[in-house]
Amino acid sequence: MPKKCEVCTRKIPDNFSNALCMECYNKQVKNIEVKKAQEAEERKKMGKESPNDSKPPEKPVKSTTGYIKHGVTDPKYIENPEKDLNQWEANIMQFERSGKLLWNETRSMYTYIKNYFMRKVLEHPQYPKFIWKPKVVDVGCGGGVGSNVLSIESDFVWGIDKNEPSIKFAKEAFTREKNGVYYSPQVSFDVVDITTDNREFMKFDFVVCIEVIEHIFEYKKFLDGMIRFAKKDKKGSYNVKGFPTEFFISTPNRNAKKISKVNPGNKFHVREWTSEEFHAVLSEYFENIEFANMKGVPTETSNDWSTVLAKCSIPKK
Repeated sequence: MPKKCEVCTRKIPDNFSNALCMECYNKQVKNIEVKKAQEAEERKKMGKESPNDSKPPEKPVKSTTGYIKHGVTDPKYIENPEKDLNQWEANIMQFERSGKLLWNETRSMYTYIKNYFMRKVLEHPQYPKFIWKPKVVDVGCGGGVGSNVLSIESDFVWGIDKNEPSIKFAKEAFTREKNGVYYSPQVSFDVVDITTDNREFMKFDFVVCIEVIEHIFEYKKFLDGMIRFAKKDKKGSYNVKGFPTEFFISTPNRNAKKISKVNPGNKFHVREWTSEEFHAVLSEYFENIEFANMKGVPTETSNDWSTVLAKCSIPKK
């Protein structure tokens, strides 16, 4: 029996994962966008607008001295050399000390992002008839603990890291394959260095990179590599209708009281930006940037939280 759109009953291809034709699907997406705009306007009238509803995006902060090296505006700041890290060993050592595999801040960020996926599922035009779940790449996944958290609300999570021992541990601990009988998330891991690997990669709904970019000397190549995971439409635009690829990228904040202003206290960190510097770096790569703390609470660009979590979309490159 031919497959038909549930709204207009028009015939649709059998390989469509949606239960709607493209015209009806785009209408529902547009209705959701209109509803969001109306809700934002209502919040504004009631004096309950969020920071993103009430003010335009902030411009990147420029150095008053004109000095900028690797995104750092302090000419006296000293970087560390890049060092490889067996993250799985760090996780095990931490578990021995505290009974936890992830730092509280890192766990909070992965949990917030996982819950954000759930909100996206509920926003899908065909929910609850069709349960859409995202495809996610976890860049710099280390031992795979965070990838496993993300998989709870995902269809597929691909954890990648350039450290081979960490990926070997992640494969042994967390790999899951679809069984073809009932729904279960798929999780797989591979050794990949996105600063040197020029292969064409699969496109993802979300690109997650938690506490990694501060370890990378060539951060520009790293950001270029992440953007290669973003979806494009037929015209080559990253501004895909409905669900463009979103990026979650976190890093320590040099504005925080406990973080050294002279050089990174963590020998595995190459550099630690201030929140303003981090925003300026990301502004070269993304049209939309929103900052939050480790629990996902929206923050200003200038803040002194120990960790900054950026949600970005619509790459510029």
